[in-house]
Amino acid sequence: MNAMLKKLVDQGFMTESQGVYLEEAVGRKESIIVSGHKGWGILPAMATLSATAKSQFKIKQVKSFEDLSDEAEYYIIADLKDIDFAKLISDTIAIPNSSIITIKDPDHPYSLFKLLGHVFKSNADTSKVYQVVECAKTNDVKHVAKITKVTLNEKGKPVKVNFEG
Repeated sequence: MNAMLKKLVDQGFMTESQGVYLEEAVGRKESIIVSGHKGWGILPAMATLSATAKSQFKIKQVKSFEDLSDEAEYYIIADLKDIDFAKLISDTIAIPNSSIITIKDPDHPYSLFKLLGHVFKSNADTSKVYQVVECAKTNDVKHVAKITKVTLNEKGKPVKVNFEG
């Protein structure tokens, strides 16, 4: 397992099976959306998953819409201010043969399913896989509470499967 992911496992932030699952998802170039509050560990989780992607793929840290013109296998979109975050996510998802690692939190609220539907209407692409990593804080302990795999069926409707490991 990637050393940084192993560190999150050792800290109790995620289980070993969750770490293996997410490392394999990155290896398959699946998109990752880390969801929750900043105080629940979403930024360290996103940084770790981004580093995991960087060890295998060409990545691009996105700070503006102009960065989307640079070719990459993974686009990394972190805690940006003063930008239409939902449109940036939507535009990134629409790029063929690429993936995204990003956050979803109260400062960056958007409906992933609405964005996926919007992109599907423009390109009918059902090939991408999204892993929604939900972080939580229980009894002052930050952890990965749930991982949901999201794909689109032939009609563009989301199909959700929870990771049971």
